[in-house]
Amino acid sequence: MPIPNLKRITAAAAISLSISATAAANPISFEGYEWKAGDADGSVARVESYLERDALFLRRNAAMIEDLELGDMVIEYDYASTHPSGFIGVNFRANEQTANLEQFYTRPHQSGQPDATQYMVMTNGSATWQLHAGPNEATATELPAATWIKVRIVAIGDRADIYVGDMSAPLIHVPRLRSVSKSGKVALYASDRPWMTETGAYFSNISIRAATEDDQIVGTAKETEPAPAGLIETFQVSTPFKEEVISSAYTLEGLEALETGWNSLSVEDDGVANLARLSPIQDGNNTVLIKLALTEERATTRMLRFGYSDRVRLYVDGKLIYAGNAQWRARDHRFLGTVALVDQIALHLPGGETEIIAAVSESFGGWGFKAALSD
Repeated sequence: MPIPNLKRITAAAAISLSISATAAANPISFEGYEWKAGDADGSVARVESYLERDALFLRRNAAMIEDLELGDMVIEYDYASTHPSGFIGVNFRANEQTANLEQFYTRPHQSGQPDATQYMVMTNGSATWQLHAGPNEATATELPAATWIKVRIVAIGDRADIYVGDMSAPLIHVPRLRSVSKSGKVALYASDRPWMTETGAYFSNISIRAATEDDQIVGTAKETEPAPAGLIETFQVSTPFKEEVISSAYTLEGLEALETGWNSLSVEDDGVANLARLSPIQDGNNTVLIKLALTEERATTRMLRFGYSDRVRLYVDGKLIYAGNAQWRARDHRFLGTVALVDQIALHLPGGETEIIAAVSESFGGWGFKAALSD
């Protein structure tokens, strides 16, 4: 899991920093752990005094405990952000070879807002905060800068309790940890938004250990919206290819991806298909086709509702009927690009079989698709 180019890093990419042994500075000894931090341009990792404590300071960097690998675990740390901005958190159950991991972070610039905190999974190197943003992933809390804030994570099996500030009850209960990694490395990190490059965070009172029989999951899942009527639960997905192949295609005639084989992908508990589960994005191959076949006895009209990340081109029987961009900030400076069933197309089906194909392209934040058909 290499560190991305920090000169070109974006807000979404920044939250997924990880360390590889081939791109690391000398280990840092702090609070009984040997930390391996990145040494890319602009990154900082050092021990210094802050708010009357010795602390590990990170800026545009992550620090991993190289000789520790855990499955069921308890993670505790205090952090203080230097500014009311940035992304500050921890990776756990991190697999360096596959880039699958669990992650929790805070957004100080969203203090008090519904997305002040975030649990997410990284799947084959792709972040997923645009795919899963319900109350069991993101929750409001106050995150003042230049103040020590305590974080505690108890991860046992496929569940986790995440405490922030108040240690009496979990702020977030994760009813199902989404990573395929059941154990792995742990790393703390602090990254910034592209236009605020001098932010960072201090960490102290760090304790990372295996869970014992005295550690329990006590939280309960928050209520979420029920699955919509007509939710499509399984898709056929093509092999990835470069977006430029299809970015101006009005038909699918001659498209090589149609002939390269298809894999079945089921949606997750919130109805979103995480496309990165089938393949990482490599060599610029950031686009897949998603196929759905409909069979009607007679001519009818059905409404297709869908959400996607980041861009989509929708084809019916090989002809383009819709193209959209839901990338982060594509529509205005507050647009997050989270996946929801907000776009709709009326399908005038002639009877017999109709093939619907969505070409979905990803930049960052989540590679996904969700759809439902009305009667």
